Amino acid sequence: MAVTPVATGIDASAVLAAVKLVEITHVVTVPDTHQRTVMTALGDSSLPTIRAATEEQVMGICAGLWMSGHRPLALVQQLGLFASVNALRAFTHDQHVPLPILAGLFGRDVSRPPDENIGSAVRLCVPLLDSLGIRCALVEGPQDARKIQPGLAAAFEEMITSVVLLGAPTT
Repeated sequence: MAVTPVATGIDASAVLAAVKLVEITHVVTVPDTHQRTVMTALGDSSLPTIRAATEEQVMGICAGLWMSGHRPLALVQQLGLFASVNALRAFTHDQHVPLPILAGLFGRDVSRPPDENIGSAVRLCVPLLDSLGIRCALVEGPQDARKIQPGLAAAFEEMITSVVLLGAPTT
């Protein structure tokens, strides 16, 4: 018997369309296989993409770009959120740096909701963000594409960290 997935991939073009609506000026990333098609589409676009070695560097580069008048986007896996907790805490609560983050739920079993996944990096991601007071929106498939633009825009509109979690690899 086939299992119906809870999450399905969203097309990279829908993700890039939302990014353009937010007027993102730079994408800062570490390699992300979960969002591979987005990375490919970015390579074909005129949007500057900066590659960093670690997710904490991604957050720092985004902060510097914002301080110099740009509108950067952090593109990472959710594992990078765990690795960047100190930067997220400081930028969110101490320095009020607007930080939009697009994060893929790498390693997720798409047949289960995130909170029922065996992997702790998937299961604990939303609780981690909640504990840090960081807003997040979960995109479980094409039907949720409308959540991406407002989820990312909230960072600049409200001077907050706002995370959009992609529940399945992009297509």
